[in-house]
Amino acid sequence: MRAFSNYNNVASYTDSIKLPAGAYKVRVIRAEEQSGKNNSCALCILFDIAEGEFANYYHQKFASEKKAYPNDVKYKGVYRLWYPVGNEYDETNERKMKTALERISESNNLTIDFTKEWDGAALKDCCIGMIFRDQEYDYRGSHGFSAQPYGLITLNDLKEGNFTIPEPKYLNNSSQVQQTNTGYTDITDNDDDDLPF
Repeated sequence: MRAFSNYNNVASYTDSIKLPAGAYKVRVIRAEEQSGKNNSCALCILFDIAEGEFANYYHQKFASEKKAYPNDVKYKGVYRLWYPVGNEYDETNERKMKTALERISESNNLTIDFTKEWDGAALKDCCIGMIFRDQEYDYRGSHGFSAQPYGLITLNDLKEGNFTIPEPKYLNNSSQVQQTNTGYTDITDNDDDDLPF
């Protein structure tokens, strides 16, 4: 057999770290609007886990995937709040948007008038509590669960434990299969196609 001259310097593949469902303190990296399908538009909040065992989870995941797939990887730490577009979901979307912005403001002592145009840069480095729930996926022959952003809570509620982790979200027509702990695959969201991150 040939000698493997670089053997001691090469990193071996390891199992992907899986983010468990739960509540975490996250830090906002950037916030901006992004257009989607059917006239939809969302406030996209780019974030990462701020502290604890899973600190910088999304940056590390992105860096790892970028090495393996340099031309086909997107940053997965994105939380979307949808703007109203004149359909039956408008009231729900408006309430979610207002609740999220109030909780971010309260947790960071912000004094932004959200009834007027405002700069997304104002949310940079803000911290907030984020709840993640397990969501079932079936993508390119791979099946399992991954933790996905579910909602925002104030930092005080996070500290005091005033939150509930929702039940897993299953695919349509799915038998509620047992969650496995092997591997980790993100759900692909086609609305992400034009995201700059």
